Amino acid sequence: MIISLGFIRSSSQVLVKELNWPQNSLESRIIDVTDLADENLQALFVHDNEHFSSLVGILEKEKAHYPILDAQDENLTVSSFESLPAQQFKDLYLKILNRWTLHQNFNSIENLFQITNHFRDLWKKDRLSFFEELWYWIKRNIGATDLTILFNDIISTEEKDENNEKKERPKLTQSLLSGTKKANFQQGSAKEKELMQNYLDKFHDVFEVTEFNGAKGQFVATTQIERSPIIFMARTVQLNQLQRTLLAGLFNGLQN
Repeated sequence: MIISLGFIRSSSQVLVKELNWPQNSLESRIIDVTDLADENLQALFVHDNEHFSSLVGILEKEKAHYPILDAQDENLTVSSFESLPAQQFKDLYLKILNRWTLHQNFNSIENLFQITNHFRDLWKKDRLSFFEELWYWIKRNIGATDLTILFNDIISTEEKDENNEKKERPKLTQSLLSGTKKANFQQGSAKEKELMQNYLDKFHDVFEVTEFNGAKGQFVATTQIERSPIIFMARTVQLNQLQRTLLAGLFNGLQN
């Protein structure tokens, strides 16, 4: 799992530091501010108000994906950020992650009734939009660097009938939404079909975290809605009781 933090060093450049979490190794690189949309950052620091003002249009779009922070609140400068050793980088990230996810969690709890009703309506009317919005909601609430949602889907296939005429028939398959900053829809393969089979005994009406390893940043959970099985696979370094309860609360509400 790669943790990426950015620091705006000028009106045109961003310093990005990346930590390989399991290996505890750091790398740095410089990107153009116009490339921020393609970066999977977990936070971005701004030190100069002049830079913030000149980039406000870009930052407005980015703040939905990660926190944008005043570097002075963390006593950071470009040089001190660049020289951060791995453990201090980890401590800084965990501090930011805790604040960010706590804010997301409290906001979701305050609006859980409306959120649940919205997802319930999408489930009935627009299944793909349901999974797309669910992907973003879960990613923000657990602070995942990436997330995959695997689910059963129905596609139309052409088959020849007894008269050798082509007919469209529904076929059960697996689909997935997967990505880091944005969710990408894909048709599953034999690998995804086998994965569904491997978790058959884990699909219940309740949301169940089947695997979590903070050291490796690995998270797997399962549930089902109206007997439709769903697998969630993510990379995140923490999963606290508040987040577990929030996720369980949402899916409990979707069963009614």
